[in-house]
Amino acid sequence: MSVFRNRRFLVVFVVIVAFAAIVLPALVAYRYTAQEQRSEFVRRPWRGWAFAYAALAVPGRSQLKTSGMALRKAEWLFKGTAVDPREVQLLFAPQDVPFTFDHDIGARTVTSTVTPSYRFIWLVRGSIATMSDSSKTIVALLDYETGRVLYDARDDLLPSELAPSRSPSASPDPTTVP
Repeated sequence: MSVFRNRRFLVVFVVIVAFAAIVLPALVAYRYTAQEQRSEFVRRPWRGWAFAYAALAVPGRSQLKTSGMALRKAEWLFKGTAVDPREVQLLFAPQDVPFTFDHDIGARTVTSTVTPSYRFIWLVRGSIATMSDSSKTIVALLDYETGRVLYDARDDLLPSELAPSRSPSASPDPTTVP
């Protein structure tokens, strides 16, 4: 009877190890990528291995290795503008293929395409002060390896949305001027 128990234990152990080997990289990818991509790792857990490999093969010379570095770059990029970057998340792009994404800017839906130098891209969400909708929108994409700006929401803004409109100032009341 103990031989049967040992075999059953071994089979259960092998199944658990195989399940963990398949699912663990997908769970790591799920944890570290942007919310738009998380369901992809749930539906296709084997893609977690591609993510894990890309994470281990990150070039040592990468300019934006952490989310903090990416957020500081975005804050510097948009300093003094109507764009307020608030958070960054990692995107895992297909290898050697331009990355196309849809996003909303105000009432418009915009489709943009970028070509990263590496498979990781920092997605920057924020708000645009001149827009009536203050929800977080994609304001930039930053290249993980080079640090260059792949997408800037200001390129898709109308001139009236780039700067707050100024109402004409009224002329001073002559009766109140000393």
